[in-house]
Amino acid sequence: MKEVRYRKDIRYFIEMVGMSSTGIGLVSVDGKYALILIPPSNSIAVVPPVGNKYPTFKEIVFYTNCLAYEHDLPAFIWPVRRRALIRPIETGQAECINDSYYQSLEMAYEAINSIRLGPLGYVNFRWPGYNKDVEVPYIKKYSRVAKELSLYSMAVRQIDPLSEFLCYYRVIESITLSNGKEWILKNLSRLVNYDFGFLEFGSDALIGQHTQGTNVFSIYKIRALKRMEELDNKLSERTIADYFYHENRCGIAHGKADIKEYDFGFNIEEISKDIYILKLLSRMAIEDKI
Repeated sequence: MKEVRYRKDIRYFIEMVGMSSTGIGLVSVDGKYALILIPPSNSIAVVPPVGNKYPTFKEIVFYTNCLAYEHDLPAFIWPVRRRALIRPIETGQAECINDSYYQSLEMAYEAINSIRLGPLGYVNFRWPGYNKDVEVPYIKKYSRVAKELSLYSMAVRQIDPLSEFLCYYRVIESITLSNGKEWILKNLSRLVNYDFGFLEFGSDALIGQHTQGTNVFSIYKIRALKRMEELDNKLSERTIADYFYHENRCGIAHGKADIKEYDFGFNIEEISKDIYILKLLSRMAIEDKI
């Protein structure tokens, strides 16, 4: 079989902050490109064979959102020709300003992962392809939910729990074309038996210990179900769907009355626990639409 050679004039990197740098195997996407991990970083390049065209920037954005959704990680695009999308007040050489912008994004998302996964935690690439070629049909699988994947990708980039909650809620609103209350009420019970797939967790703090088989989504599910039980006891006659919409969603989004404030205490702890439920509900909604 003739060896396929891939282009080396890379234009964009997809930064998967929080993903293991152990590598990606023989993984192709949509039968057109290869996913190549650039060691020793967490950068992924979507690369065509020699002689073929690179994906458009719009396609790169789509693939970034797919990877963020599948690995539940904050992902962003780092162009080879860097240009800061937000200009700071400080003036200086354009190269330094541009580099600082993307380096700062990377550090910010590393901080998010330290909060969610732990300071030394990471996840492994879901489709390694070490033993045989793996084909990932992202267009076929995710084209119908491209908008919702963009909203989900935005959610996992939030360090503020209030903003993260609101972003997940937007996913449900987008899919249901409603305020989401009725959908949440009908689908909460599905969480118990729903299979969210396998996303392997690892930690440099656990080197030498048996960690293989620790599923991030299973941990999320355990915490979501525990929170559902707490809310059922706490809310009395109110439903979780009503609480999520009126108290959390509207309290975060609006500024007139019954505002959900960032109080550096109770609200942050409570909504951080609510997020486990809403995160998994938003993934269920996306999978349903698929």
